[in-house]
Amino acid sequence: MRSNDRTFTEHARRTQIILAAIEVIAEIGYAQTSIRKIADRVGVAMSVVLYHFANKDELVREILSHAWSEAIDSVVPAVEMEPTATGKLRAYILANADFIRSHRTQFAAVLDIALSYRTADGQLMDRLEMPPELLAGIAKLDLKTILRQGQDSGEFAEFDVARTAMAITGAINGAVLDIARDPSFDMDAYGEELVALFDRATRRG
Repeated sequence: MRSNDRTFTEHARRTQIILAAIEVIAEIGYAQTSIRKIADRVGVAMSVVLYHFANKDELVREILSHAWSEAIDSVVPAVEMEPTATGKLRAYILANADFIRSHRTQFAAVLDIALSYRTADGQLMDRLEMPPELLAGIAKLDLKTILRQGQDSGEFAEFDVARTAMAITGAINGAVLDIARDPSFDMDAYGEELVALFDRATRRG
């Protein structure tokens, strides 16, 4: 990987390639995406893409870093503003719903990568190395922390935290296909429905 001492032009080109890759993956799927197709989308030679990204694995890592960074910037502040676990859970669901609505192409690409990506030695997406500062941000998006806080404070009932977090995440992500197929899909209303549903599911008493 090239050093972090990049010029503004290099940063701009890398971002252009990342965004083009997201578009191509969202349109045709990760399995059908190649460096050549990404280069064609940008309008450059393959050598230009390979100058900035040594291989497809490095490009995928940068796509995920880009997506995670934007998600962190969108969701974490909304969650941290809320003093209670109930408020944090509501903010988490609504901020994620809003993020999906406003980043539908990016979210569709990341979901497709998550389902089909393998490294050269067969590892899944979550085995890709990420910068420590990004991992620290991702940790702030851990829904299990909110659920445990709610149980500790007495706001939430007793339930399996890991399974409930999986159910909430799955319900949020489940809208990605609907919003990709139907541009008029009301993600805001869906988010409010999820808030009501999981408030009932987690509330004590």
